[in-house]
Amino acid sequence: MENTIDTWAEAIASLPDKEFFNIMRLYLGKIKTPYNKQRLSSQLASFLKAPGHIETIISFLDDFDIEILCAVRFIQNITQDNLVLFFSDSYKLPLIYTKIANLQERLLIYTVKNQDEKTIFFVNPILLPRLVPLLSMERLLPAPVIAEKNFDDLFIISPNFLVSFISAVRNYNFSLKSDGLLKKNSLSAIETVFPGQGECIQLLTNAFINLSLMKEGKKSLEIDEERLKLFAGLAEAQQYALLCAASCSRFSRDGLKKEAQLLLDCLASVPASGFSRKSLLRLAFMIGSKTEDGSAVAKNSRFSQILAAAKAKENYDAFQNVNILDRMIDSAAHFGLIQKIGLGENGDEVYAAGKIEGSQAPQGMKPLSIESTFAVSLMPGLSLSQSLILSKFLKIRQYGVVCQFELTRESAANAFDAGMSASSIFEQLEGFCLYEIPQNLKINVQEWYNSFSSINIYKGFVLKVIAENIPFVEKNPKIQKYIQEKLADGIYLLNIPLDSDITEFLSECGLTSVGSVKMPAVKHEILAFPLLRSGRAFDYRKADEKAAQGAFEGADHIIESFMEKLSGLELDKNQKEGLRNRILNRLIITESQLSAEAVRTEILEAEGMDFYGKLHLIDAAQKQGDLLEIQLPNSDGSKGYQTIVGKPDTIMRSPTDAILSLISEPDKELLQLYVSRMTHVRRLHF
Repeated sequence: MENTIDTWAEAIASLPDKEFFNIMRLYLGKIKTPYNKQRLSSQLASFLKAPGHIETIISFLDDFDIEILCAVRFIQNITQDNLVLFFSDSYKLPLIYTKIANLQERLLIYTVKNQDEKTIFFVNPILLPRLVPLLSMERLLPAPVIAEKNFDDLFIISPNFLVSFISAVRNYNFSLKSDGLLKKNSLSAIETVFPGQGECIQLLTNAFINLSLMKEGKKSLEIDEERLKLFAGLAEAQQYALLCAASCSRFSRDGLKKEAQLLLDCLASVPASGFSRKSLLRLAFMIGSKTEDGSAVAKNSRFSQILAAAKAKENYDAFQNVNILDRMIDSAAHFGLIQKIGLGENGDEVYAAGKIEGSQAPQGMKPLSIESTFAVSLMPGLSLSQSLILSKFLKIRQYGVVCQFELTRESAANAFDAGMSASSIFEQLEGFCLYEIPQNLKINVQEWYNSFSSINIYKGFVLKVIAENIPFVEKNPKIQKYIQEKLADGIYLLNIPLDSDITEFLSECGLTSVGSVKMPAVKHEILAFPLLRSGRAFDYRKADEKAAQGAFEGADHIIESFMEKLSGLELDKNQKEGLRNRILNRLIITESQLSAEAVRTEILEAEGMDFYGKLHLIDAAQKQGDLLEIQLPNSDGSKGYQTIVGKPDTIMRSPTDAILSLISEPDKELLQLYVSRMTHVRRLHF
């Protein structure tokens, strides 16, 4: 939906009659009959365009006004709930609701319903050309001033870290408790191998499970070799983004792609000077509100709770689950994708994006060093895809800049069990080692292999044929695709699930008999990982510093002159008080508005002793669909008061009191509140 003057005029004309005429009387004075809403809307537009009026409106802006205008301007399809959540980390809820209502009354913003019947905000297009120099991303994402730099070594996830983790899973029998956390014995091994990285390893474990790279076996976690190989073939940035997203929760395929892509775009958008955590959350919110073409995201998945909507054309609602976005930032920090570079002036931690460098060993690079004690050192340089094979036969001892591995009888047995031979291990070591493999290592590995292969146990369908039928079997492609291993001449282990109907295999291959049934490992179809594009930097629009400096000039003088004019008018006390409040709320932009005809006489606040006044406000808010700001003593009995904002649902009256059912904002919790305990009630009129 385009933000045009016609859209604005139509939105004004479509307001409920009471609200429409309140606005018209406020700015145009007494309304003559007969009236026409469209004509009155045009007159209101002309009023705003009158010389000096826009300048006064601009001069009345404060910092929070401009922040909200920036959010409405730059975050597409933003709703009131999203505005409140966006600023809830900086301002109290009652102030946010009051400010939004005030900006609507001041005609700076307005609402329309889009095609999906969602009420979204726009900046008044009549005022927008003069506001543009003041509106900047920097207002929402301020550049931090670093008061204390961080000189600690900065960790970032890498192929060597991942291959070390995979080796640890293979060799240390990682296992989980019922709540998904690693067991004590696993944590003990992690502290030895990855000192200080316990939380990072737990997140990585969650991610590997949620990405189906490994699963819980009967005794320990088991790697899905084929899926891990597919994952290792992805670009590094894509691997890390998927791991970070998957460490937070299990998402649908499409949802995982959206969140991982959001992270890549955020990382590409964080300036070298860094952002505070609050700014990182805001950045994710703003980037997430756009799709590839800049339109509202349309999505149908579980991820809709955070970054999408539940139907194909529903508007994007990026901040519905702040906790998951918080966890995503935590994961990114633990993985080093964002790194603490210092503390800001107010003590907030400042983060910059970690530098992800694609690892690919140059031609002829030899990053392995092997000692005669079977200790193996792995230097940086290999990609995960290149180094993954090493995790099959090397046991990680300690992760570091240079990773310390060891080739043991147990780790070699794991490789043999996975189908590797002694010669294939030697081939891999020789390919990455600058020097010759120690002779004693070769002798021991060969002995281990001979011992391992001296006795084999197979389980699965076994096909046995007589010698004259061997050529038929080995040259028949329909049979060959089912052969997992040739056990001996004429004896083959078939890769067919035990619960499969063997007659289908026999029919397809033209066979008439089968031997005894045993069950081998079964390969399933592997789904590809979602493809992500490179991170796209967010467009930062800078404000005009000169325009911004002049935005607040003259406001106090104008207000003072209106007060002087008001004091000279012959009005009763209530009328003067009403106009005085309008001046202070910056609704008066010209002296012609200081008229008794425009004064709204309705009461918007009531104190604790005014029981019937509070009931009147509750009834009015319920009728008009307005919010209430309620102050009452703390519910836990402690000293002090709490403030609750919400929409009245129902009210039950008794001879001595009344109970209000209130739907709180923004968490939508149903509260039961005694009216007699309310010390202050304020109607937030929108």
